[in-house]
Amino acid sequence: MEHLRITVAGKVYDVVVEKIESDETETTVPRVFAAAPAAAPRIANPPPTAKVPGAPGDAVSPLAGIVQAIALDVGATVSEGDLVITLEAMKCTTSINATASGTIKAMHVKVGDAVEEGQVLYTIG
Repeated sequence: MEHLRITVAGKVYDVVVEKIESDETETTVPRVFAAAPAAAPRIANPPPTAKVPGAPGDAVSPLAGIVQAIALDVGATVSEGDLVITLEAMKCTTSINATASGTIKAMHVKVGDAVEEGQVLYTIG
């Protein structure tokens, strides 16, 4: 018997394989007796967290979704925490609030747009 570690589609499995030799043929047929997910290997030093894309003043989407409502127009003055955009994802709404006080300089989305996580939604200046 052999103990093997196999990776399939990014998942690691520990398997035990027995070689069986038949009297009728000279071939070896491997059989898998146990296949259980192996414990994920520990990463000694995890990679650093990626920086949020966008320029200073850009507000990015925290998730993928659909823009349901835009509460403020370009030129509006906002205070930190004011509602700016409402997103819908999987039948749940998420409020996107101003991360700083200032004036909305640009709106990069419109109602009905599909947005991706990390996509710039608006710019405060």
